[in-house]
Amino acid sequence: MEEKFLKFFEEKVRGSGWYRLIGMSPIIGDNVRVEIEIEGKHKQAFGTAHGGVIASILDSAAGLIVNKELLKQGKIAVTAEIKVNYLKPVKGGKLVAEGRIISIGSKIAVSTAEAKQNGDIVAIATATFYIMDTPPELKQLVEKIGGNGGEI
Repeated sequence: MEEKFLKFFEEKVRGSGWYRLIGMSPIIGDNVRVEIEIEGKHKQAFGTAHGGVIASILDSAAGLIVNKELLKQGKIAVTAEIKVNYLKPVKGGKLVAEGRIISIGSKIAVSTAEAKQNGDIVAIATATFYIMDTPPELKQLVEKIGGNGGEI
């Protein structure tokens, strides 16, 4: 059942508007990674990846690792705050971010993410998420996959 849930979750995220627009690809398993190939459309005027693109991939990795756990409980999380440290400029190529949970409480979750290129850390983030109930239409889909109350 867990494998079916992870496949559902990854496909749901991959098909969302922002992921398609910006070109991010989630890889959801035991860990959560988000990848993006930096292209011209992702660059600022001076030829490096725009900070917003890097922040987006970090936010996604940090949020998806939290949501992977919460969705099983009939909850979701949305970003309340994120702090990004940019360590090195990115001119192009593949960027990979991986998230890690720090804490999940009843109302707030905290996670971190690292963005790497060729094994070098180029940016890090700490993010806080507000936990809320899953929207009814999404809860119904999760229940179909997992049975009792969305528990997988």
